[in-house]
Amino acid sequence: MAAPTLKKRKKRRRRPLVLRYWWLAPVLGCVAMIVWIATGPEWSRTPFSLPGGKPIAGYLADKQKMMQEYRQFYGKPLNDAGIERGFDQAGQYVSLKDYSGAVGLLEQVSKVAAVPVVFNNLGVLYAEVKDNSRALNAFREALGRDRNYEAVRRNLDRLKNTFALDGDPVTREVEPNNDTNLANIIAVGNLVEGEIDAAVDDDDFFRFVTPPAPRDLISIEIANHSTTLVPVLRIFDQERRMTDWGKTAHEPGASLQLTIAPAPNTTLYLQVSGLGHSGGAYTLLVRPQKAFDAYEPNDEISNARRIPVGTAVVAGIMDANDTDYYSFVSPRTGTVSIAIANRSTTLIPALSTFEPDMRSSGPGPEVGTPELNLKHTMQVRGNQTYYIQVRPLNNTAGDYTLMIE
Repeated sequence: MAAPTLKKRKKRRRRPLVLRYWWLAPVLGCVAMIVWIATGPEWSRTPFSLPGGKPIAGYLADKQKMMQEYRQFYGKPLNDAGIERGFDQAGQYVSLKDYSGAVGLLEQVSKVAAVPVVFNNLGVLYAEVKDNSRALNAFREALGRDRNYEAVRRNLDRLKNTFALDGDPVTREVEPNNDTNLANIIAVGNLVEGEIDAAVDDDDFFRFVTPPAPRDLISIEIANHSTTLVPVLRIFDQERRMTDWGKTAHEPGASLQLTIAPAPNTTLYLQVSGLGHSGGAYTLLVRPQKAFDAYEPNDEISNARRIPVGTAVVAGIMDANDTDYYSFVSPRTGTVSIAIANRSTTLIPALSTFEPDMRSSGPGPEVGTPELNLKHTMQVRGNQTYYIQVRPLNNTAGDYTLMIE
């Protein structure tokens, strides 16, 4: 009986390797898929298409484009690996035709990087899953930031038979728009016609995006075209919380104007209503003042503008929240002189200085009243980069000239 047993054992040892290790192929396949999803294929870094298949029209998967637009609209680099990864992974989800998953990722990306390419891609994906209302709003979000954005224009032309409405921000209010959820998207610089109906409890809500960096003063103007309307303006932030900004006209038929200084590329909501249930026609205009100087954006030391020693810098503090950082290369070891000539009757300037490693080297001198000039000397080492900050005191603003010698 022993001999047959040995034969059976030998037979088992001779089983083909392919049968003994059948499980290895699917495991390696899963590992390859995980690596592919984590790193992303080379073709996902270019305008998006399926390998060997039909391109997904209008989708832009170039992460570098998203990062370039972030710098353009926010005035600083993105520096957020999670957002970069989310943008890349959305493209990978699209390659697997998981459009809902891609939408979820891009919606999260848009909360940090609210730039045209992200909204363009959301518009394409919403259209793909037949959510035309959201697709149209996404395209309008992109055009609200750049009304000539080529990719969106092409997509709207391609999908013109899909949408019943124009994809551009509105120039006349579209009812219903009586709360923030129904706010009409408008563009900075476009005149918008509206009307408050006194017969009902009518409010008009609008949504717009502030211009790209640098931060600017924004004028909001309500021109009254009625003898009965007493316009009231309220402003809500991107979280739909009421801000301290707002204004009310004093009498029927009066117009109003308000200047604010919000962050760049930020969504704001406007509420236009009539005081005491008054009503009438009006036009609304949101327009930038271009009040920033040629050295903006330089509100952070990482964005300090390099200036030459011995050359006058003509600049200004736009408002109480503005501050200006500059950098210079010291021409020698010893001291340099920093002079701020006040060109304003309102500005109270102050100065701070920083070492080459951006650590503070101590506050500079301050002046107590407007119109006064400021001078300071600073110890430096030759051929090193130093930083200075010009800032306002007591909520002041105004123009100045800076000279380093």
